[in-house]
Amino acid sequence: RFFAVLPRMGLAILAAGFVSKLVPSGPIAHHIGPDSGLYGILLASLIGGFIPSGPSVSFPVVVILLQAGAGFPQVVAFLSAWSVVALHRMLIYEIPLMGWRFSLVRVVSALPLAPLSGVLAQVIIDIFPIK
Repeated sequence: RFFAVLPRMGLAILAAGFVSKLVPSGPIAHHIGPDSGLYGILLASLIGGFIPSGPSVSFPVVVILLQAGAGFPQVVAFLSAWSVVALHRMLIYEIPLMGWRFSLVRVVSALPLAPLSGVLAQVIIDIFPIK
């Protein structure tokens, strides 16, 4: 499985390097940069929950966001929302298979996890600064 994914990830990271040159860093750094605080964490959580992709797209997006000036706690919240909330998977898999009630309970209970992970990441970075 690892060797099947490796070429895709390599190409995705290469593409991310090229795309990162096209993404304007000003708005990214302003809205989800290291100084955006809780606002940036909440915004990154919201955006991450709506990204309809697999890891071969979302992780290169994270690389692009970091290169464009996004903060680590904001990127942690983005990835957490992408993996835990994942509204696209709710629409495609959960509602048809498990029903509205299950999907609603799962999403509502998962919503605080992404911002919480971003806040905890900020606490960890404050204690152990990243150089």
